[in-house]
Amino acid sequence: MDIEEAKRRARSGPLLLLARRAAALVVTFVSTITVARLLSPHEFGLATMSTVILSFAAIFRDFGLTNAVLRKGVISQAELSLIFWFNAGMTILLSLLIAATAPLAARFFGEPAVLGVILVSLIAFLLSGLCAQHQALVNRELRFAVVAVADIVAVVAGFATTLAVALVTRDVWAIVYGNLVQTVCSAAIYVGASRWVPGRPRRHEELGDLLRFGANSSVYSISVFVSNNAAAVLIGHYLGSNTLGQYNRAQALYSLPHANLIQPITQAVMPLLTRLRPHPQEYREAYLGLVRKLCVFLMPLSVVLSFAAVPLVETLLGPGWHTAGLVFAALAPAMFAVGFSYAVGDLFVTQNRSAELRRQGLVDLVLRVSCIAVGVRYGVIGAALGFTVSSVLVGVLRVWVAGRSGPVGTADQFRAATAGLPLAAGSGLGCGALWALMPTLDGAVGAALLLSVGSLSALLAGLAVPSSRQALHELAELFGLARLLARVRRRR
Repeated sequence: MDIEEAKRRARSGPLLLLARRAAALVVTFVSTITVARLLSPHEFGLATMSTVILSFAAIFRDFGLTNAVLRKGVISQAELSLIFWFNAGMTILLSLLIAATAPLAARFFGEPAVLGVILVSLIAFLLSGLCAQHQALVNRELRFAVVAVADIVAVVAGFATTLAVALVTRDVWAIVYGNLVQTVCSAAIYVGASRWVPGRPRRHEELGDLLRFGANSSVYSISVFVSNNAAAVLIGHYLGSNTLGQYNRAQALYSLPHANLIQPITQAVMPLLTRLRPHPQEYREAYLGLVRKLCVFLMPLSVVLSFAAVPLVETLLGPGWHTAGLVFAALAPAMFAVGFSYAVGDLFVTQNRSAELRRQGLVDLVLRVSCIAVGVRYGVIGAALGFTVSSVLVGVLRVWVAGRSGPVGTADQFRAATAGLPLAAGSGLGCGALWALMPTLDGAVGAALLLSVGSLSALLAGLAVPSSRQALHELAELFGLARLLARVRRRR
């Protein structure tokens, strides 16, 4: 694939991925507000305890070799086969290890039911490991239509299963079986679409380079995973499954913009950056454009959700989830830092700076766990605030380290991020003024008013500043809104 074709696919990719995530967002939204009314926080807490363990094991299963596939301009069949058999062997080995140690995990959390949940969930763990190479190949080839279909079918099937089982059992098995069905559907589509069959495993001359990159990438992935899940582990251990369930639902809402809007943008850009590496100016422009788009969306969103979190969560989940609303309000400001630092990892990967990626991950780990460990002493809200404070510190540090070398400097990244500041200020002024005029903003009406006023004031502020206005235009172009508006004007 030449660069022009890669650019074409990267331009159309976000639209396809956005359609996929829009469908997934609708399903996830419906799932969140329905299943949360059928299952108690205790059941969500049990599911989270097993998910943390299996997600952590998945990092070792891959050993960072999937990133090795994505970052290379050219990769041979022999390399692909070697990576597949390595992943398959690690998946089987880790599954046996998890099964043997599952009783210890149940004892650690003080929940005997976690044992059975882990053992059944291992089926999904095995399947996702065996099809990881096929999924990586589909992404590498920028076949975003396949990615969209796979995710939509999988999430719909998973939700239907979860809802059906929840209506009957009202327990954690609804979540477990839903996740299993979702994994089976996704694996089947990726394997069928890739049409790739591994060859015999043979030693390759670039094995050492692959393993070094994979080892560094794995250390980073482990660090990020522990950083992001430290709060869940500490809350589950010290505060119990009910409190963990409250935190889990708040974290699920916090993750919705990342999974459904931010990932479609970044997922299309990373393969393009890999191909643009020999062209520094085009590489720099592509990355900084990504930062601007993320910031004009995430920075005002973090402010609006900080104001609207409690009435929004109580409207969606019910009055029994008030604590989750407070946790969501404490997590929302972290999105501000995510705007300018979310894609920094792509710089390290696409520039083959895996050693720096590893070191940065370890530093992130120390900062994140330290802040959360201090915060959890003050309860679940303290843990959430610890996550937010550490997100800001980690974000600034990542940008500084990534900009020390390569075509994208630190000043370039922070300059691009300033496009989101006027929108954040506008949303804060709008929500603050509304809060001052109407101190009792509760329920669906309060949530709707805060979201509407905050979004409108952010948009007006962004349109008033040239750099922010340009970034908004780029975002509109990415999602096809600019072309749609142009057509409407022509018809008039």
